Amino acid sequence: MENDLKPFWNKILSFNWKFGLFLITLICIPRFILVLHGNEISNMHFVGILMLTMAFTPFVFLSKNGRRKIGIKKPTNNSWLIIALIIGIVFSILLYFLGDVLYGNSHKNWYSYIGRSYNIPQEIDEQSKLIMFTISSMIGMTFSPIGEELFLEG
Repeated sequence: MENDLKPFWNKILSFNWKFGLFLITLICIPRFILVLHGNEISNMHFVGILMLTMAFTPFVFLSKNGRRKIGIKKPTNNSWLIIALIIGIVFSILLYFLGDVLYGNSHKNWYSYIGRSYNIPQEIDEQSKLIMFTISSMIGMTFSPIGEELFLEG
Protein backbone atom coordinates (compact mmCIF):
# COMPACT_ATOMS: atom_id res chain seq x y z
CA MET A 1 0.00 0.00 0.00
CA GLU A 2 1.40 3.37 -1.04
CA ASN A 3 1.35 6.36 1.30
CA ASP A 4 -0.86 9.29 0.38
CA LEU A 5 1.22 11.84 2.27
CA LYS A 6 4.86 12.71 1.67
CA PRO A 7 7.25 10.83 4.00
CA PHE A 8 7.91 13.88 6.21
CA TRP A 9 4.18 14.52 6.80
CA ASN A 10 3.39 10.82 7.05
CA LYS A 11 5.24 10.71 10.38
CA ILE A 12 3.08 13.52 11.79
CA LEU A 13 -0.28 13.30 9.99
CA SER A 14 -2.61 10.70 8.50
CA PHE A 15 -4.70 11.07 5.34
CA ASN A 16 -8.04 11.20 7.17
CA TRP A 17 -10.69 13.59 8.45
CA LYS A 18 -8.27 15.05 11.02
CA PHE A 19 -5.95 16.05 8.20
CA GLY A 20 -8.91 17.66 6.43
CA LEU A 21 -9.83 19.57 9.58
CA PHE A 22 -6.20 20.68 9.92
CA LEU A 23 -6.24 22.07 6.36
CA ILE A 24 -9.58 23.80 6.91
CA THR A 25 -8.18 25.46 10.02
CA LEU A 26 -4.92 26.33 8.28
CA ILE A 27 -6.33 27.69 5.00
CA CYS A 28 -10.12 27.92 4.69
CA ILE A 29 -10.88 29.86 7.87
CA PRO A 30 -8.09 32.42 7.26
CA ARG A 31 -9.28 32.75 3.65
CA PHE A 32 -12.81 33.49 4.79
CA ILE A 33 -11.54 36.09 7.26
CA LEU A 34 -9.17 37.69 4.74
CA VAL A 35 -11.89 37.99 2.08
CA LEU A 36 -14.32 39.58 4.54
CA HIS A 37 -11.64 41.92 5.84
CA GLY A 38 -10.51 42.73 2.29
CA ASN A 39 -14.07 43.66 1.31
CA GLU A 40 -14.39 45.83 4.40
CA ILE A 41 -11.22 47.83 3.77
CA SER A 42 -11.26 47.54 -0.07
CA ASN A 43 -7.87 45.85 -0.10
CA MET A 44 -7.39 42.27 -1.32
CA HIS A 45 -3.58 42.09 -1.29
CA PHE A 46 -3.28 39.10 1.03
CA VAL A 47 -6.08 37.10 -0.59
CA GLY A 48 -3.91 36.50 -3.67
CA ILE A 49 -1.10 35.15 -1.53
CA LEU A 50 -3.49 32.78 0.20
CA MET A 51 -4.87 31.59 -3.17
CA LEU A 52 -1.32 30.84 -4.27
CA THR A 53 -0.80 28.88 -1.05
CA MET A 54 -3.99 26.91 -1.69
CA ALA A 55 -2.80 25.95 -5.17
CA PHE A 56 0.50 24.58 -3.86
CA THR A 57 -0.91 22.78 -0.80
CA PRO A 58 -1.47 19.39 -2.51
CA PHE A 59 2.12 19.45 -3.77
CA VAL A 60 3.47 20.25 -0.30
CA PHE A 61 1.54 17.59 1.63
CA LEU A 62 0.63 14.80 -0.79
CA SER A 63 2.76 12.14 -2.43
CA LYS A 64 2.31 11.31 -6.10
CA ASN A 65 -0.15 8.58 -5.09
CA GLY A 66 -2.07 11.01 -2.86
CA ARG A 67 -2.31 13.58 -5.63
CA ARG A 68 -3.49 10.90 -8.05
CA LYS A 69 -6.06 9.76 -5.47
CA ILE A 70 -7.64 13.24 -5.30
CA GLY A 71 -7.62 13.57 -9.09
CA ILE A 72 -4.42 15.48 -9.86
CA LYS A 73 -2.73 13.88 -12.85
CA LYS A 74 -1.16 14.87 -16.12
CA PRO A 75 -3.70 15.50 -18.88
CA THR A 76 -3.90 12.83 -21.54
CA ASN A 77 -4.96 15.28 -24.24
CA ASN A 78 -3.42 18.76 -24.09
CA SER A 79 -5.76 20.15 -26.74
CA TRP A 80 -8.57 20.13 -24.15
CA LEU A 81 -6.56 22.63 -22.08
CA ILE A 82 -6.62 25.10 -24.98
CA ILE A 83 -10.32 24.44 -25.61
CA ALA A 84 -11.08 25.01 -21.91
CA LEU A 85 -9.10 28.28 -21.96
CA ILE A 86 -11.04 29.52 -24.99
CA ILE A 87 -14.38 28.52 -23.45
CA GLY A 88 -13.41 30.29 -20.21
CA ILE A 89 -12.51 33.49 -22.09
CA VAL A 90 -15.75 33.42 -24.10
CA PHE A 91 -17.91 32.90 -20.99
CA SER A 92 -16.01 35.62 -19.09
CA ILE A 93 -16.71 38.08 -21.89
CA LEU A 94 -20.38 37.03 -22.03
CA LEU A 95 -20.69 37.47 -18.25
CA TYR A 96 -19.10 40.91 -18.51
CA PHE A 97 -21.68 42.05 -21.06
CA LEU A 98 -24.53 40.42 -19.12
CA GLY A 99 -23.50 42.29 -15.96
CA ASP A 100 -23.23 45.52 -17.92
CA VAL A 101 -26.69 45.09 -19.47
CA LEU A 102 -28.37 44.10 -16.20
CA TYR A 103 -26.63 46.43 -13.73
CA GLY A 104 -24.51 48.97 -15.62
CA ASN A 105 -21.61 50.31 -13.57
CA SER A 106 -23.36 49.89 -10.19
CA HIS A 107 -22.14 47.88 -7.20
CA LYS A 108 -24.56 45.09 -8.21
CA ASN A 109 -22.46 44.39 -11.30
CA TRP A 110 -20.04 41.64 -10.20
CA TYR A 111 -17.15 42.92 -12.35
CA SER A 112 -17.57 46.51 -11.13
CA TYR A 113 -17.83 45.33 -7.53
CA ILE A 114 -14.64 43.28 -7.76
CA GLY A 115 -12.87 46.13 -9.54
CA ARG A 116 -13.78 48.52 -6.73
CA SER A 117 -12.65 46.07 -4.03
CA TYR A 118 -9.00 46.61 -4.97
CA ASN A 119 -7.60 49.73 -3.37
CA ILE A 120 -5.75 51.31 -6.29
CA PRO A 121 -4.27 54.76 -5.57
CA GLN A 122 -5.74 57.48 -7.80
CA GLU A 123 -2.42 59.26 -8.28
CA ILE A 124 -0.66 56.47 -10.21
CA ASP A 125 -0.42 56.63 -13.99
CA GLU A 126 -2.32 54.41 -16.44
CA GLN A 127 0.71 52.22 -17.22
CA SER A 128 1.17 51.40 -13.51
CA LYS A 129 -2.54 50.65 -13.18
CA LEU A 130 -2.29 48.28 -16.14
CA ILE A 131 0.67 46.50 -14.54
CA MET A 132 -1.16 46.19 -11.19
CA PHE A 133 -4.28 44.91 -12.96
CA THR A 134 -2.30 42.37 -14.97
CA ILE A 135 -0.51 40.99 -11.91
CA SER A 136 -3.70 40.81 -9.82
CA SER A 137 -5.69 39.30 -12.68
CA MET A 138 -3.13 36.64 -13.46
CA ILE A 139 -2.97 35.58 -9.81
CA GLY A 140 -6.75 35.68 -9.41
CA MET A 141 -7.60 33.93 -12.67
CA THR A 142 -4.90 31.30 -12.37
CA PHE A 143 -4.38 30.39 -8.76
CA SER A 144 -7.83 31.04 -7.33
CA PRO A 145 -9.62 28.45 -9.51
CA ILE A 146 -6.70 26.04 -9.38
CA GLY A 147 -6.43 26.35 -5.61
CA GLU A 148 -10.15 25.97 -5.11
CA GLU A 149 -10.43 22.95 -7.39
CA LEU A 150 -7.36 21.16 -6.07
CA PHE A 151 -7.90 22.00 -2.43
CA LEU A 152 -11.67 22.10 -1.98
CA GLU A 153 -12.85 19.76 -4.75
CA GLY A 154 -9.88 17.38 -4.94
